[in-house]
Amino acid sequence: MQNIRTYKNKWHIYPLTLADQQRHIEQSERLLSNVQPGDPAVLYWSMAESDGLVLGYSQRHTFLNQTALAELELPIYHRRAGGTAVLVGSHLLALDVVLPAGHPLILNDIVESYRWLGETWVAALRQLGIETRAVPPEEAHAQRALRKQPETSSYELLMNRACYGTLSPYEVVVGQRKVVGMDMIRRRAGSLLQAGVLLHWDTEQLAQLLGHTVEEQELLRTGLYERAIGLDTLAGRSVGINEVIAAFEHTIVSLAQ
Repeated sequence: MQNIRTYKNKWHIYPLTLADQQRHIEQSERLLSNVQPGDPAVLYWSMAESDGLVLGYSQRHTFLNQTALAELELPIYHRRAGGTAVLVGSHLLALDVVLPAGHPLILNDIVESYRWLGETWVAALRQLGIETRAVPPEEAHAQRALRKQPETSSYELLMNRACYGTLSPYEVVVGQRKVVGMDMIRRRAGSLLQAGVLLHWDTEQLAQLLGHTVEEQELLRTGLYERAIGLDTLAGRSVGINEVIAAFEHTIVSLAQ
């Protein structure tokens, strides 16, 4: 039985679960479906026990390089949130935050509903000696606009095949390189915010899977490296999972004081 903790009757925290990614996807859906008004908010920590590729809601298998997919033999999953492809495994720590309907952190403005989570991650990573920032909405929108400009559209659309190749409001970065990616699902029962923290960043498998030509693969290999970065590189050491979890929980629990 999981050692679930509750702080100040506001945060219901599940310990880290290591399991097949499909189980995590189903658990996220279960937590969101079962939440009731007035319940504590839920934190659910997870990590995929083996490498796999999670596609965004609108992406399909045909979007991938089928030859590379057969060679790598990676399982493919589909999340119910938007966004694009994310490689899961021991390099990525995931957090689900489930907020019941009526919770004060659920705002009418969907974009601003991400702000508190991004800023909490910035504060948490600072405890580990890692200085980051949350991306202002106008900066994310400016990058998105590059997808429509003739001179930059092909490259930006290529980078957009991977979640960590583009920026969204209040995601956490160092310079222009993403450290924490986020997405959201909203239902009548409440809101589910998901964050993925890069413990380590390697672009090789993503480049193979998302690039359909040798030229695309090389652009993805180098371009995605410039768009994201792992905590190990930033800290100059391997950052422990428990360190990251403890720093975030210490920060989030202060909100309950």
